[in-house]
Amino acid sequence: MKGFLAQLRPQRDTVTTVLLGAWFITLGVLKILLMKFSENDNGGYDYLPVTVNVCAELLKLLVCGTIAIWVKYTEEGSFKDKFTITRHDMLGLLRWSVPGLLYFMDNLLQFYIITFFHPAMAVLLSNFVIITTSLLFRLVLKRVLTSIQWASLAVLFLAIVSLSSQSHHVGPESSTVQKPHAIDHVVVASLNHHDQICMAGQTLINNETHTDHGLTSNLPFSLNMGHIFVIMQCFIASSANIYNEKIFKEGNGMQESIFIQNCKLYMFGVLFNAITPLIIPSYRRRLFECGFFYGHNSYSVALLFDVTLFGLTVSIILKFRDNMFHVLGAQVTTVIVITSSIYLFHFVPTLQFFLTAPIVLLAVFIYNAARVKNTKPKHGASLVRTHDQEERSRPEGMELLPRQRHNSASKTSDEETEEEL
Repeated sequence: MKGFLAQLRPQRDTVTTVLLGAWFITLGVLKILLMKFSENDNGGYDYLPVTVNVCAELLKLLVCGTIAIWVKYTEEGSFKDKFTITRHDMLGLLRWSVPGLLYFMDNLLQFYIITFFHPAMAVLLSNFVIITTSLLFRLVLKRVLTSIQWASLAVLFLAIVSLSSQSHHVGPESSTVQKPHAIDHVVVASLNHHDQICMAGQTLINNETHTDHGLTSNLPFSLNMGHIFVIMQCFIASSANIYNEKIFKEGNGMQESIFIQNCKLYMFGVLFNAITPLIIPSYRRRLFECGFFYGHNSYSVALLFDVTLFGLTVSIILKFRDNMFHVLGAQVTTVIVITSSIYLFHFVPTLQFFLTAPIVLLAVFIYNAARVKNTKPKHGASLVRTHDQEERSRPEGMELLPRQRHNSASKTSDEETEEEL
């Protein structure tokens, strides 16, 4: 019976991984599409994007906080011991402010990147995150990359630069052509004075975002604020994911409940997103004059719940899988978004796009194929790698057993072997 269960576990782990990847890809695709759907006819937003992030962070904190309280309540020990917060706990809480700040900037930049590009072009350009992640792995974590990986990164960079040369065909000025006619924006035929003030204020905010739309007209390729946002977002996203994965797993992180860890992260997420509308004058004036939920539509409400589920899924991936699982899932999202853009947003790919887009995906494939080949255990190191693989193959949601139990099991197996001899 034990042998049968041991054979079943790898299959169960594979099914769990496939389902997790499919769920992550579905939420990622919906996130991009809903952002584009929620735009107004001028390629901007009638609502403040930061309000979506505030509500999403509050929902994530509410869900994880409720489960975390139940987890702590069911633990053994007195009520005082379980819920007492020491000075050391408070100092440890501060390290979660770093990913909280980075994710806040990452989520906000995504809203404005999608206003500069077709969704198909936006997801292709976001593959620059492979380059930023690899650089951070090399510089910060001192991980060694093979020559094939460096070559694939060079090809990926050149392909992204080539794609940027045709990105001037898209942007806010052409978003009305790319959007389906079924979008139900909140548009009033005869605006009263209050609505006119609110719409004028939001138009001013959108214009501030798209200032200096063309930055380098003398270069052989097009470069605008959208490209700057993409580069910033890729560096911020890769930094946030790497740091978050580190604090999820280091020390006793794998023994601590993911819901408790998420509460620490989302507390800072709520803080940073909530203070943003208060410290930026145009945002503050817009909120006081029009209200928090002014300009929202059915797509932005759906986007709110999608962002919530997407954030919770990413935390599961970073703790029980790794950052590269997250990056590889984004490649499938890229293919689906490109296909959807052709049918939903009237995206007409050029010949250059047809030739360059597969090069981007192929470069990412070569990079990860070289990584898998490079991580095969060498002869003599198989025993060391076997324990790591066993830990990583455990089902999602299971806390890792203490290393002492593994050591005792190893000693028992060694003694049995000696008796047989």
